[in-house]
Amino acid sequence: MTRIATIRTFEIRDLPGVLRIERECFQQDAWPREAFLEYARTVPNLFLVAGPEGSGYAGYTIARLTRHGGEITSLAVRRSYRKKGVATALLRAAIRKLRRAGVKAVWLTTRRENAAAIQLYQKLGFVRTRTVPNYYRNRSPGWRMRLRLG
Repeated sequence: MTRIATIRTFEIRDLPGVLRIERECFQQDAWPREAFLEYARTVPNLFLVAGPEGSGYAGYTIARLTRHGGEITSLAVRRSYRKKGVATALLRAAIRKLRRAGVKAVWLTTRRENAAAIQLYQKLGFVRTRTVPNYYRNRSPGWRMRLRLG
């Protein structure tokens, strides 16, 4: 099994790898290059990438501070690295950074049919708080989930 050796903050040289992950994971809903550049500019310490030993990219996550706490705005893991702890490690790293910033709660939104993601979030302590109508581009709803930080 491949070990994830590093989780680190995004650097501009990571952009092609992150864009490949984004297209693989989200196809028609993939964010454009400019969105990642904006997050790199506005929340550089909350944009994290994970890579295997050696080189390459396994996944990324982006978080941000809001007036209501912290938000995980995106999380993506390449198919070949799923079920290997990458998403858990990325989320835990982002949550640690948000906690250090004084955040008392972390929010995220996920597709209600994304059972694997929901199971992961629940394992980490997130609870569903509400349904967000028309959240996604195809007008499907999202589930808003929250993790209280003690």
